[in-house]
Amino acid sequence: MRLKKVGEFPLIDIISKQTAASHPSVIKGIGDDAAVIAEGRDKCLLVTTDTLREEIHFKTSFTTPFLLGKKSLSVNLSDIAAMGGTPFCYFVSLSVPESLSLDFVKELYRGMHRKAKEFNTVLLGGDTVSSLKDIVISITLLGRAKKKSVVYRHRAKKGDLIYVTGYPGESALGLLMLKKDPNFFKRKSAVKKHLDPSPRIALGKALAEKKLANSMIDISDGLIADLEHITRQSKKGAHIYLSQIPLSNSYKKECLDFSKDMYHPALFGGEDYELLFTSEAKNKTKITNLSKRSGIPITCIGKITDPSEEIAILGNSNKKIKKGNIGFRHF
Repeated sequence: MRLKKVGEFPLIDIISKQTAASHPSVIKGIGDDAAVIAEGRDKCLLVTTDTLREEIHFKTSFTTPFLLGKKSLSVNLSDIAAMGGTPFCYFVSLSVPESLSLDFVKELYRGMHRKAKEFNTVLLGGDTVSSLKDIVISITLLGRAKKKSVVYRHRAKKGDLIYVTGYPGESALGLLMLKKDPNFFKRKSAVKKHLDPSPRIALGKALAEKKLANSMIDISDGLIADLEHITRQSKKGAHIYLSQIPLSNSYKKECLDFSKDMYHPALFGGEDYELLFTSEAKNKTKITNLSKRSGIPITCIGKITDPSEEIAILGNSNKKIKKGNIGFRHF
Protein backbone atom coordinates (compact mmCIF):
# COMPACT_ATOMS: atom_id res chain seq x y z
CA MET A 1 0.00 0.00 0.00
CA ARG A 2 1.27 3.46 -0.95
CA LEU A 3 1.87 6.00 1.82
CA LYS A 4 -0.59 8.36 0.16
CA LYS A 5 -3.37 5.87 0.93
CA VAL A 6 -2.11 5.21 4.45
CA GLY A 7 -1.98 8.85 5.58
CA GLU A 8 0.50 10.72 7.79
CA PHE A 9 -1.00 10.07 11.22
CA PRO A 10 -2.01 6.44 10.60
CA LEU A 11 1.61 5.93 9.51
CA ILE A 12 2.81 7.35 12.84
CA ASP A 13 0.42 4.98 14.65
CA ILE A 14 1.84 2.03 12.70
CA ILE A 15 5.42 3.02 13.55
CA SER A 16 4.48 3.52 17.20
CA LYS A 17 2.91 0.05 17.46
CA GLN A 18 5.73 -1.63 15.54
CA THR A 19 8.42 -0.13 17.77
CA ALA A 20 6.49 -0.15 21.04
CA ALA A 21 8.78 -0.56 24.04
CA SER A 22 8.86 0.60 27.63
CA HIS A 23 11.64 2.19 29.64
CA PRO A 24 11.51 3.26 33.27
CA SER A 25 12.69 6.79 32.44
CA VAL A 26 10.09 7.45 29.70
CA ILE A 27 6.98 9.27 30.88
CA LYS A 28 5.62 9.99 27.39
CA GLY A 29 6.91 8.77 24.05
CA ILE A 30 5.36 9.10 20.58
CA GLY A 31 2.12 11.02 20.34
CA ASP A 32 2.57 14.48 21.83
CA ASP A 33 4.40 17.71 21.00
CA ALA A 34 7.52 16.37 22.72
CA ALA A 35 8.72 13.21 24.38
CA VAL A 36 8.93 13.43 28.18
CA ILE A 37 11.81 11.72 30.01
CA ALA A 38 12.23 11.64 33.78
CA GLU A 39 15.21 13.62 35.06
CA GLY A 40 15.50 13.08 38.78
CA ARG A 41 12.61 13.02 41.22
CA ASP A 42 10.74 16.20 40.28
CA LYS A 43 11.99 17.28 36.85
CA CYS A 44 11.82 15.96 33.32
CA LEU A 45 13.50 16.41 29.95
CA LEU A 46 11.43 17.40 26.91
CA VAL A 47 12.69 16.32 23.47
CA THR A 48 11.20 17.40 20.15
CA THR A 49 12.36 17.21 16.54
CA ASP A 50 11.11 18.79 13.31
CA THR A 51 12.23 18.72 9.70
CA LEU A 52 11.74 21.46 7.13
CA ARG A 53 12.19 20.52 3.48
CA GLU A 54 12.56 22.94 0.60
CA GLU A 55 9.52 23.14 -1.71
CA ILE A 56 7.33 21.48 0.95
CA HIS A 57 7.81 23.69 4.01
CA PHE A 58 9.50 26.67 2.42
CA LYS A 59 10.63 28.28 -0.82
CA THR A 60 13.86 30.25 -0.93
CA SER A 61 12.12 32.75 -3.23
CA PHE A 62 9.66 33.58 -0.42
CA THR A 63 12.12 34.14 2.43
CA THR A 64 15.71 34.93 3.36
CA PRO A 65 18.17 32.44 4.85
CA PHE A 66 18.21 34.53 8.05
CA LEU A 67 14.42 34.36 8.47
CA LEU A 68 14.44 30.69 7.48
CA GLY A 69 16.92 30.00 10.27
CA LYS A 70 14.73 31.82 12.80
CA LYS A 71 11.60 29.96 11.73
CA SER A 72 13.37 26.58 11.70
CA LEU A 73 14.08 26.93 15.41
CA SER A 74 10.71 28.55 16.23
CA VAL A 75 8.92 25.45 14.97
CA ASN A 76 10.68 23.40 17.65
CA LEU A 77 10.43 26.06 20.34
CA SER A 78 6.68 26.08 19.86
CA ASP A 79 6.51 22.35 20.69
CA ILE A 80 8.27 23.01 24.00
CA ALA A 81 5.84 25.87 24.66
CA ALA A 82 2.91 23.52 24.12
CA MET A 83 4.24 21.21 26.85
CA GLY A 84 4.76 24.10 29.28
CA GLY A 85 8.55 23.75 29.25
CA THR A 86 11.69 25.87 28.99
CA PRO A 87 14.13 25.20 26.10
CA PHE A 88 17.88 25.06 26.72
CA CYS A 89 19.77 23.46 23.80
CA TYR A 90 19.37 22.23 20.23
CA PHE A 91 21.07 20.14 17.52
CA VAL A 92 20.92 20.75 13.76
CA SER A 93 21.18 18.24 10.93
CA LEU A 94 21.54 20.08 7.64
CA SER A 95 21.38 18.58 4.15
CA VAL A 96 22.34 20.99 1.36
CA PRO A 97 23.49 20.85 -2.28
CA GLU A 98 27.17 21.59 -2.84
CA SER A 99 26.23 24.47 -5.14
CA LEU A 100 24.71 26.41 -2.24
CA SER A 101 26.70 29.49 -1.19
CA LEU A 102 28.58 29.72 2.08
CA ASP A 103 26.81 33.02 2.77
CA PHE A 104 23.43 31.28 2.69
CA VAL A 105 24.51 28.75 5.32
CA LYS A 106 26.09 31.42 7.52
CA GLU A 107 22.91 33.51 7.39
CA LEU A 108 20.78 30.44 8.11
CA TYR A 109 22.71 29.73 11.30
CA ARG A 110 22.77 33.41 12.22
CA GLY A 111 18.97 33.32 12.14
CA MET A 112 18.86 30.24 14.34
CA HIS A 113 21.30 31.84 16.77
CA ARG A 114 19.27 35.07 16.93
CA LYS A 115 16.08 33.17 17.77
CA ALA A 116 17.89 30.92 20.25
CA LYS A 117 19.29 33.93 22.15
CA GLU A 118 15.73 35.16 22.78
CA PHE A 119 15.13 32.04 24.86
CA ASN A 120 18.58 31.45 26.36
CA THR A 121 19.04 28.38 24.16
CA VAL A 122 22.33 27.15 22.69
CA LEU A 123 23.48 25.03 19.74
CA LEU A 124 25.40 21.93 20.89
CA GLY A 125 26.03 20.02 17.67
CA GLY A 126 24.46 18.20 14.75
CA ASP A 127 25.42 16.92 11.31
CA THR A 128 25.98 18.36 7.84
CA VAL A 129 25.62 16.29 4.66
CA SER A 130 25.22 16.93 0.95
CA SER A 131 21.98 16.61 -0.99
CA LEU A 132 21.35 16.22 -4.69
CA LYS A 133 19.01 19.19 -4.90
CA ASP A 134 16.88 20.45 -2.00
CA ILE A 135 17.74 21.97 1.37
CA VAL A 136 16.60 19.90 4.37
CA ILE A 137 16.81 21.32 7.91
CA SER A 138 16.20 18.98 10.83
CA ILE A 139 16.40 20.30 14.40
CA THR A 140 16.19 18.46 17.71
CA LEU A 141 15.45 20.70 20.68
CA LEU A 142 15.68 19.85 24.37
CA GLY A 143 13.76 21.55 27.13
CA ARG A 144 13.03 21.07 30.81
CA ALA A 145 9.93 21.20 33.00
CA LYS A 146 8.65 20.11 36.37
CA LYS A 147 6.98 16.70 36.11
CA LYS A 148 3.77 17.98 37.69
CA SER A 149 3.61 20.97 35.34
CA VAL A 150 3.85 19.24 31.95
CA VAL A 151 0.71 19.65 29.85
CA TYR A 152 -0.27 16.82 27.50
CA ARG A 153 -2.80 16.49 24.69
CA HIS A 154 -4.87 13.71 26.23
CA ARG A 155 -6.31 15.31 29.38
CA ALA A 156 -9.16 17.45 28.03
CA LYS A 157 -12.33 17.05 30.12
CA LYS A 158 -15.98 17.37 29.16
CA GLY A 159 -17.06 20.92 29.94
CA ASP A 160 -13.58 22.40 29.43
CA LEU A 161 -13.53 25.66 27.53
CA ILE A 162 -11.32 25.77 24.42
CA TYR A 163 -8.92 28.71 24.06
CA VAL A 164 -6.53 29.95 21.40
CA THR A 165 -3.75 32.53 21.70
CA GLY A 166 -3.18 35.27 19.17
CA TYR A 167 -4.97 35.41 15.83
CA PRO A 168 -5.13 32.08 13.96
CA GLY A 169 -5.02 32.14 10.18
CA GLU A 170 -2.56 34.99 9.74
CA SER A 171 0.29 32.69 8.70
CA ALA A 172 -1.90 30.92 6.15
CA LEU A 173 -3.02 34.27 4.78
CA GLY A 174 0.61 35.37 4.61
CA LEU A 175 1.45 32.30 2.52
CA LEU A 176 -1.43 33.04 0.13
CA MET A 177 -0.04 36.55 -0.27
CA LEU A 178 3.46 35.29 -1.00
CA LYS A 179 2.16 32.88 -3.61
CA LYS A 180 0.49 35.76 -5.41
CA ASP A 181 3.46 38.15 -5.27
CA PRO A 182 6.57 37.25 -3.18
CA ASN A 183 8.01 40.76 -3.36
CA PHE A 184 5.09 43.14 -2.96
CA PHE A 185 3.56 41.42 0.05
CA LYS A 186 6.67 40.98 2.18
CA ARG A 187 5.84 44.11 4.15
CA LYS A 188 2.40 42.80 5.16
CA SER A 189 1.90 41.76 8.80
CA ALA A 190 0.44 38.38 7.81
CA VAL A 191 3.56 37.61 5.76
CA LYS A 192 5.76 38.53 8.71
CA LYS A 193 3.75 36.11 10.87
CA HIS A 194 4.34 33.37 8.31
CA LEU A 195 8.07 33.99 7.86
CA ASP A 196 8.97 34.79 11.48
CA PRO A 197 6.49 33.29 13.99
CA SER A 198 6.78 33.95 17.73
CA PRO A 199 6.66 30.78 19.87
CA ARG A 200 4.66 31.32 23.07
CA ILE A 201 7.26 29.97 25.52
CA ALA A 202 6.50 32.27 28.48
CA LEU A 203 2.75 31.93 28.04
CA GLY A 204 2.90 28.13 27.74
CA LYS A 205 5.00 27.93 30.89
CA ALA A 206 2.61 30.21 32.79
CA LEU A 207 -0.43 28.15 31.75
CA ALA A 208 1.34 24.99 32.87
CA GLU A 209 2.72 26.19 36.19
CA LYS A 210 -0.55 27.90 37.19
CA LYS A 211 -2.48 24.71 36.31
CA LEU A 212 -4.69 26.62 33.88
CA ALA A 213 -4.50 24.12 31.00
CA ASN A 214 -5.80 20.53 31.12
CA SER A 215 -4.57 19.85 27.58
CA MET A 216 -2.53 21.86 25.09
CA ILE A 217 -1.03 21.75 21.60
CA ASP A 218 0.56 24.26 19.25
CA ILE A 219 -1.10 25.11 15.94
CA SER A 220 1.16 23.78 13.21
CA ASP A 221 -1.22 21.86 10.92
CA GLY A 222 -4.29 24.06 11.45
CA LEU A 223 -6.64 24.90 14.32
CA ILE A 224 -9.21 22.18 13.57
CA ALA A 225 -6.59 19.57 12.66
CA ASP A 226 -4.66 20.17 15.88
CA LEU A 227 -7.83 20.29 17.99
CA GLU A 228 -8.57 16.86 16.54
CA HIS A 229 -5.35 15.57 18.16
CA ILE A 230 -6.65 16.74 21.53
CA THR A 231 -10.16 15.34 21.09
CA ARG A 232 -8.98 12.03 19.69
CA GLN A 233 -6.39 11.43 22.40
CA SER A 234 -8.74 12.67 25.14
CA LYS A 235 -11.64 10.63 23.68
CA LYS A 236 -13.89 13.67 23.61
CA GLY A 237 -15.77 15.85 21.13
CA ALA A 238 -15.79 19.63 20.70
CA HIS A 239 -17.95 22.57 19.68
CA ILE A 240 -16.23 25.48 17.96
CA TYR A 241 -18.21 28.71 17.62
CA LEU A 242 -17.39 30.53 14.40
CA SER A 243 -18.43 33.92 15.81
CA GLN A 244 -15.82 33.60 18.57
CA ILE A 245 -12.80 32.92 16.31
CA PRO A 246 -10.48 35.94 16.82
CA LEU A 247 -9.50 37.67 13.59
CA SER A 248 -7.10 40.62 13.47
CA ASN A 249 -8.23 43.86 11.81
CA SER A 250 -5.67 43.49 9.02
CA TYR A 251 -6.80 39.89 8.42
CA LYS A 252 -10.46 40.92 8.14
CA LYS A 253 -9.52 43.72 5.78
CA GLU A 254 -7.39 41.62 3.41
CA CYS A 255 -8.48 37.98 3.69
CA LEU A 256 -11.24 37.95 1.07
CA ASP A 257 -8.78 39.22 -1.55
CA PHE A 258 -6.98 35.87 -1.26
CA SER A 259 -9.56 33.40 0.08
CA LYS A 260 -13.18 32.74 -0.87
CA ASP A 261 -14.02 32.11 2.78
CA MET A 262 -13.13 34.54 5.58
CA TYR A 263 -12.74 31.75 8.14
CA HIS A 264 -11.05 29.03 6.11
CA PRO A 265 -7.41 30.13 6.72
CA ALA A 266 -8.15 30.65 10.43
CA LEU A 267 -9.70 27.19 10.87
CA PHE A 268 -7.69 25.08 8.46
CA GLY A 269 -4.50 26.99 7.69
CA GLY A 270 -1.34 25.95 9.51
CA GLU A 271 1.94 27.33 10.82
CA ASP A 272 0.48 29.85 13.26
CA TYR A 273 2.47 28.34 16.15
CA GLU A 274 -0.10 29.74 18.55
CA LEU A 275 -1.28 27.69 21.54
CA LEU A 276 -4.59 25.84 21.55
CA PHE A 277 -5.61 24.62 25.00
CA THR A 278 -8.53 23.55 27.17
CA SER A 279 -9.31 24.72 30.68
CA GLU A 280 -12.02 24.35 33.30
CA ALA A 281 -14.66 27.10 33.23
CA LYS A 282 -13.68 28.22 36.74
CA ASN A 283 -10.34 29.46 35.35
CA LYS A 284 -11.86 31.99 32.96
CA THR A 285 -11.00 35.09 35.02
CA LYS A 286 -7.44 33.89 35.67
CA ILE A 287 -6.92 33.31 31.95
CA THR A 288 -8.29 36.78 31.15
CA ASN A 289 -5.86 38.31 33.65
CA LEU A 290 -2.95 36.28 32.22
CA SER A 291 -3.82 37.58 28.76
CA LYS A 292 -3.76 41.17 30.01
CA ARG A 293 -0.42 40.73 31.79
CA SER A 294 1.25 39.04 28.81
CA GLY A 295 -0.19 41.40 26.21
CA ILE A 296 -1.19 38.35 24.12
CA PRO A 297 -4.86 37.82 23.21
CA ILE A 298 -6.31 34.59 24.64
CA THR A 299 -9.80 33.87 23.28
CA CYS A 300 -12.40 31.28 24.26
CA ILE A 301 -13.62 29.70 21.01
CA GLY A 302 -15.60 26.64 22.13
CA LYS A 303 -16.01 23.81 24.59
CA ILE A 304 -15.20 20.12 25.00
CA THR A 305 -18.19 17.78 24.64
CA ASP A 306 -19.09 14.09 24.55
CA PRO A 307 -16.99 11.98 22.15
CA SER A 308 -20.07 11.10 20.07
CA GLU A 309 -20.18 14.68 18.75
CA GLU A 310 -16.62 14.65 17.34
CA ILE A 311 -15.71 18.24 16.28
CA ALA A 312 -18.65 20.46 15.30
CA ILE A 313 -18.15 23.95 13.87
CA LEU A 314 -21.22 26.01 14.72
CA GLY A 315 -22.24 29.12 12.78
CA ASN A 316 -25.28 31.36 13.11
CA SER A 317 -28.06 29.89 15.33
CA ASN A 318 -25.60 27.09 16.21
CA LYS A 319 -26.03 25.55 12.77
CA LYS A 320 -23.32 23.00 11.96
CA ILE A 321 -20.89 23.89 9.18
CA LYS A 322 -19.06 21.30 7.11
CA LYS A 323 -15.44 20.92 8.20
CA GLY A 324 -14.06 20.75 4.68
CA ASN A 325 -10.28 20.49 4.41
CA ILE A 326 -9.08 19.19 7.79
CA GLY A 327 -5.61 20.72 7.62
CA PHE A 328 -2.14 19.96 6.31
CA ARG A 329 -1.13 16.34 5.84
CA HIS A 330 2.15 15.03 4.37
CA PHE A 331 0.51 11.91 2.92
